[in-house]
Amino acid sequence: MRVIDYFSKDSVLFLNNNDKNEILSTMVSEAEAKGYISNKKEFEDAIFERESIMSTDVGWQVAIPHAKLKSISKFFVLPAVLNNNSDWGAGNNQSVKLVFLIGGPSEEQKKYLQILSKVTLVVRNPERRKALLAATTAEEVLSQFSDL
Repeated sequence: MRVIDYFSKDSVLFLNNNDKNEILSTMVSEAEAKGYISNKKEFEDAIFERESIMSTDVGWQVAIPHAKLKSISKFFVLPAVLNNNSDWGAGNNQSVKLVFLIGGPSEEQKKYLQILSKVTLVVRNPERRKALLAATTAEEVLSQFSDL
């Protein structure tokens, strides 16, 4: 499994917003526009419900919001580079600048964990994370995942 296969060049976002809820809503709308999800409300509700349980801020200026639903036929990763710091509500006094929205079928836990672990592997690497934070093009973002 190559994690890059779940990314798409035309779905890498560069956002100027710093409001967590607006960022998530924008990303969910983009997932719908790209055909990754068929039920926007169901997916958005699942994303916000997950955030209400516990922040998806994983540290290193990265958040990984995610939801698995029966209505989603295949996995996707939708990345966003934020131009402004965003408080993700994790209580760690650290802002978020990179967001990776993951969606997929509810019955594929193993594949989900593989995707999550490879995204985490990239963002934990200081050099790759620095390159992602400095990225201004989709190609620069995707290049950090191309060999995994």
